[in-house]
Amino acid sequence: MKKYLGHPSQISGVDEMCLSKGKGKGTTLLEVRNGKGLQFTLTADRCMDISRVSYMGYNMGYFAPAGYVAPEFYDKEKFLKSFTAGFLTTCGLEGVGVACVDDGEKVPMHGTVSNIPCENYWYTEDDEKITVFGQLRDAALFGRKLVMKRTYVFSKLENKVTITDEIENAGIKPSPCMLLYHMNMGYPLL
Repeated sequence: MKKYLGHPSQISGVDEMCLSKGKGKGTTLLEVRNGKGLQFTLTADRCMDISRVSYMGYNMGYFAPAGYVAPEFYDKEKFLKSFTAGFLTTCGLEGVGVACVDDGEKVPMHGTVSNIPCENYWYTEDDEKITVFGQLRDAALFGRKLVMKRTYVFSKLENKVTITDEIENAGIKPSPCMLLYHMNMGYPLL
């Protein structure tokens, strides 16, 4: 097939882009295409969550009315005004579910991790897979010091993706941790 291609990105690859308007302004997106019909949009500025998935051009996920929302527009008190939804939203690390007070700390609905930008991200591609890596830090002075490393492996041989998350306590005292993968399927899949 290589003799027919001007550039390998005609078939598969990762395109990096930045939104320029609205509440999503400045948000970095990575569009991943596996060459077998699957296309993913990862939001590097929001925990490297999967904002969009399509297969053979058909949408698979739900996208909330708020649309893309950059972390600076995140509102802890009005979660649904900044909830993009998308195919995968990561919830945690300090809590999941409804807002509450835990050990004296006010924990917002579904925690804050999905509104933390990756400090570092990179991607590679070979003949069999595309790998995307992101790292973020959920830390506060005199508080938790958690580091989350997320790795996606997108197969180029079959329509399959593997997600691996590693969470490390980089602090000196114990830190509770909760994690929820909020999957949001949408039309026309549902």
